[in-house]
Amino acid sequence: MPTESYLRPFPGYLTKQAMASVGRFFRSKGHNPSPSMVAALGDIARTIEQMALGEADRKLFLSDLDPGTGKSTVIKASIDALLTQQAYAHVGVLLCVSRLSEIESMVHDMGIPEGMLHVLTRDDAVNALGKAPINEAQVLITTQQMVESRLRFYPSFEAADLFFYRGQPRQVRLWDESFSVGQAITLNPADLGFLFPVLQRFKPDLYQSIRRLFNAASEATDGMVYEVEDFAAKHGVDLNDVLGLFDEDGKDKEERTLRDDQRHAATSLWYISGKTVTVRLDGRFGHTVIDYRDTMPLDLAPMLITDASGRVRDGYRDMQDERRILVKLESAPKSYEPLTVHVWKRGGGKSSFQGSTGVDLLDGIAKTVDTKPGERWLIVHHRADGFRVGDVEKEIRKRVKATPGDNLAFISWGNHQATNAYVDYENVILAGTLYYRPSFYEALKRLNADRPSGAGRVTQEEIERVMLGEHAHLILQALCRGRVRKCDGEKCAPMHAYVIASMRSHIPQALPAIFPGCTVNPWKPIEVPLSGRVAKVVAYVERWLASSATTDVLSFKTICHDLRIGSTDFGNNIRKNPAFRDALAELSLEEWTTGKRYFTCFRRVVCGYGFVEDAA
Repeated sequence: MPTESYLRPFPGYLTKQAMASVGRFFRSKGHNPSPSMVAALGDIARTIEQMALGEADRKLFLSDLDPGTGKSTVIKASIDALLTQQAYAHVGVLLCVSRLSEIESMVHDMGIPEGMLHVLTRDDAVNALGKAPINEAQVLITTQQMVESRLRFYPSFEAADLFFYRGQPRQVRLWDESFSVGQAITLNPADLGFLFPVLQRFKPDLYQSIRRLFNAASEATDGMVYEVEDFAAKHGVDLNDVLGLFDEDGKDKEERTLRDDQRHAATSLWYISGKTVTVRLDGRFGHTVIDYRDTMPLDLAPMLITDASGRVRDGYRDMQDERRILVKLESAPKSYEPLTVHVWKRGGGKSSFQGSTGVDLLDGIAKTVDTKPGERWLIVHHRADGFRVGDVEKEIRKRVKATPGDNLAFISWGNHQATNAYVDYENVILAGTLYYRPSFYEALKRLNADRPSGAGRVTQEEIERVMLGEHAHLILQALCRGRVRKCDGEKCAPMHAYVIASMRSHIPQALPAIFPGCTVNPWKPIEVPLSGRVAKVVAYVERWLASSATTDVLSFKTICHDLRIGSTDFGNNIRKNPAFRDALAELSLEEWTTGKRYFTCFRRVVCGYGFVEDAA
């Protein structure tokens, strides 16, 4: 019979066993990471062991190794080593994933005995992958959304007995991919349009109070701090009462989505009741109220986060420097020298896929695919929304002539992470990029830095750092679905990537920092000829750029005066012309404003912020 001292964990043994298993697996797959990558993977294993021993600091530990380095492999090996050692039989593991679709493959890859596993989701079929009762399962796998939603009912993580193992909080806590401490809140009348009719009908006094809030916000100046009346207390209505108005599930997907949107908007609205918020002028969306709310308890730490985007997203830096709750683990550079990125300098947002501009984009993508019919292509695209974006996959397949259909694969933004299904694809096209409203980036900054409206303004430079980091996160994750994900020593596997992005987004300038060592080339599959007044204005702008002008901006008013073009004609027929927009992008110019609500000039595109500077 083993003695108690015999069963005491031996420090370092779990890490050693896990890394030996990782080495054997890598050799069997021909995976050859660099020594610095192996060392950084060892830091992950050591962090897991420290949590298992109860010796880890109360911090969030971030591993930001690039996709394909082996983060998932070392986690699997560490869990396997923990489960096979009797000395760790009392240590429970919580593994949080971003998507339900990941769980089945994860359970299969990890080979966790079903008698030691519990899966907690809203899908009974997925839950059936684990057979152990939740309190008796040494490993609990659940979604991040489930953790966030269930923790609302507990004062802290360590009081959340739902997640316990043998009556105690699980010591090893793992979070796969993006982590957020809470929710960025942005609300304007357009967001609440589908909420108002229900409130007006069932809670008319409450509806009038909320309308007064947004009427007052519409009179506020950009960046103004505003005190929201406590309409929840004033009308004696709590959030559950309001959510009850939207409890009935819809009969179809569209109606269920509407119900979810209504509940989400109502929850955000209730959170700002009685608080100090910031009002921002949000472009064509008008005045937007900004705030944030924490949804994750601080005692979720210690926890290990594995997110390759950690080196480019500004939010993690804020959690480290402002909130002081995060520590970065050892990192290791990955060289993207074998990657060639081709950039089409055009707008890639959803609105770009409307009308003739959208036709050009679809034609250009199909034409590019047909240049290499014998190779495989992954195309990441916007989802159809019935308004701005149609069925991108259908339209591209219809246009492709030489490339077999089996060589084409499509995934939409939102499903572009955590899949290895396309790891052998030689080409990846980003058919547009996701963009959010400017207000969202400020709200995200306030959330991650824990900077409420009463604590001061967020600068434009800070907002641009956040925005660029979010763009980089999306691009890094999307392109690393393809062959570039693989490692050959410190280098990625060869691949060609094709990115549609305007200069105004700063994405073209940031690519060398997102993918260190890569080659960036222009990509212009569709030539739109210049003629008439468009050609005349472009020639004028080129002369201005070539001159010794001391200013970095060229006003619309000056162009119209010198070329004798009416301002309305200039705005409607020249600035909106696709050929003119292409020419501006090639000249590295963007539309700009000198403090007004609308654009007034062109300026030379300036470099982005954040990780670009760090990489220099």
